[in-house]
Amino acid sequence: MKKILLPLAACTLLSGCGSTGLFDRDRPDEFAVSKSAPLAVPGEFTLPAPQPGAARPQSTDTKAQVLDAMFGNSASKP
Repeated sequence: MKKILLPLAACTLLSGCGSTGLFDRDRPDEFAVSKSAPLAVPGEFTLPAPQPGAARPQSTDTKAQVLDAMFGNSASKP
């Protein structure tokens, strides 16, 4: 029984190393690295000054933001 079991187990384990075409597929090449442009820092960081009494841009309704993102400005206005 051991004479049959050991070669059978070895063949089963080694069959995973071969390629039969059944499990072959296109895989990404992990060594193909593409160059990207370096990050650019803007020369000026000018932001508009806050206006006293103006509404905060972050305080809008979440539901309105979702509708705005999905359907544009026309959906938030009845």
